[in-house]
Amino acid sequence: MRGTVRHDHGVPYGDEDLGEIDAALFTQQPAPSGEGVVVAGTCPRCHGATRTLFPWGRPGAGTKGALSLLFGRGVTQKAEGGPEPLLAEVHFCECGHAHPHGPPDTSFLGCGASWRLRR
Repeated sequence: MRGTVRHDHGVPYGDEDLGEIDAALFTQQPAPSGEGVVVAGTCPRCHGATRTLFPWGRPGAGTKGALSLLFGRGVTQKAEGGPEPLLAEVHFCECGHAHPHGPPDTSFLGCGASWRLRR
């Protein structure tokens, strides 16, 4: 795997905003169950594979959906010709690895990095 950076499991946990990352580095596909969009790629900080489900909102309900109440996020379905909803979301490293010095009570495992996607 020449040219590929491997997941650095030793990167200590750090709540770090990495700013905007090129959206082309991530894939966005409908979740197999149809409940939202799955964004997958490589964390720009620890280089671990990260994958996040962003649930669809419920139109007209005034909420982002039941799952977003649990996970604190949700997206609205993209209107024809409208902006890409995932560009407004904050994305977090969810590499699944408990990095050193990470909080013991976190709802997901990752290095603590966050970012937004840009086109």
